Amino acid sequence: MTNTKANLESLFNDIKERELLNGTVLVAKKGEILYEGAFGDADLSTNRPLTSRSVFNLASVSKPITATAILLLVQEGKLSLDDYLNKWIPDLPYEGITIRHLLNHTNGLPDYLDLFEVYWDKAKIADNDDLLRYLIKYKPERLFAPNERVEYSNTGYILLAIIVERITDMDFSDFLQENIFKPLKMTRTQAIGVRKENIEIDDYAYGYVYDVYAGEYILADDFEESKMVTYLDGMLGDGGIQSTVRDLYLYERALSSGNLINDELLKEAYKPAVTETETPFKYGFGWILEDDKEKGQIIWHSGGWPGYVTHLKRFIDHDIVVIVLRNKEQDFDFHQQVLHAIEQAAFDEPYELAEEKPSLERAQIIPEDVLKRLVGDYALTEHPDLIIHVFLENNRLFIEMPGSMKLELYAKTEENFFLRGLSIDVDFITVDGKELVKIIDGTEVQTAERQ
Repeated sequence: MTNTKANLESLFNDIKERELLNGTVLVAKKGEILYEGAFGDADLSTNRPLTSRSVFNLASVSKPITATAILLLVQEGKLSLDDYLNKWIPDLPYEGITIRHLLNHTNGLPDYLDLFEVYWDKAKIADNDDLLRYLIKYKPERLFAPNERVEYSNTGYILLAIIVERITDMDFSDFLQENIFKPLKMTRTQAIGVRKENIEIDDYAYGYVYDVYAGEYILADDFEESKMVTYLDGMLGDGGIQSTVRDLYLYERALSSGNLINDELLKEAYKPAVTETETPFKYGFGWILEDDKEKGQIIWHSGGWPGYVTHLKRFIDHDIVVIVLRNKEQDFDFHQQVLHAIEQAAFDEPYELAEEKPSLERAQIIPEDVLKRLVGDYALTEHPDLIIHVFLENNRLFIEMPGSMKLELYAKTEENFFLRGLSIDVDFITVDGKELVKIIDGTEVQTAERQ
């Protein structure tokens, strides 16, 4: 593996020299760590550098760990994958949903982010019990019947954490500590809301977003669009685990060796959901599943939360593991290019690496009366039954694509907007008297007409 190590060293030297990543990385093959390193700052206010033991919010890379907690209970005979949700949480107003549906995102439950944005007192910090109370009180409509399709559900994974508590009579965080983190010697890992519990973690990597108006990096807590990092800080199960690249590697090794979950259950976990309609991605129990012609079976998960992007990728047939944790916002497409370069180097394959990191776009403040002219419903020209909603909230313009959460539109001009960090432009134009919105994602363009 000398050549692979040399390739990785060369790649990461270039990444460091060109300042292409603010985060930590671990790459391993066949049980040997080939590279482990840190780049950039953990705390911009003090210029404290990141180290390989820096602790990050894992965001949705927490989901595989939540799924593992459930599988441990299945393994012990305390729970069945086909148990109905209402067996463990009888007050929930949703019938026909099983543990399996929660694990593989086929449950049809609405996402909780919108629910809390509408009803929650933002001066307080919500937790899992508050979500349960809100689902019972407001009964938001389910999106589809169980097993109709796969649609990512943060709500489902919080309910899984609640089920762990109901079965074990332990706090979810304590169960993880006693049954996963301690046995695996993941000494730098815990499930906790850092703001909710008002704690300081040694060598913590603070999450930074780019203020598109001021043109500088600030804590996610201080940016209007990402205020939910504070008031949703008590949620656990869908996210909320704090960890390091090395601890995640210990977790991955325990899974791969069969020391944590038995082979029969792991095979079940790595099977994609079979649904009534075709789905855009394959999902098992806490893992995204891929089969690549050259690289074989790939089992992975990523996470995104304001200020953090996380990545745990396992190339099963080659026993290669790539872990990347980032705590500073940057362009989505560029980050994917860096990840691809790391994976290519791990396979001793050629890669391309940018000479410099692209600068993030700045936004203009547009008068409200101008923004109001853009508000409306727009039908996609190729699928007229699918509607794009454009609306104002607190003088801020948002777009909601079919089957997606709302995203804020930031103005370049009065007609041209962008989605922060996603390399997507949104243009409002008039052609032959028709008012159109164009969603431009690289070479892909979707057009919708105002209704």
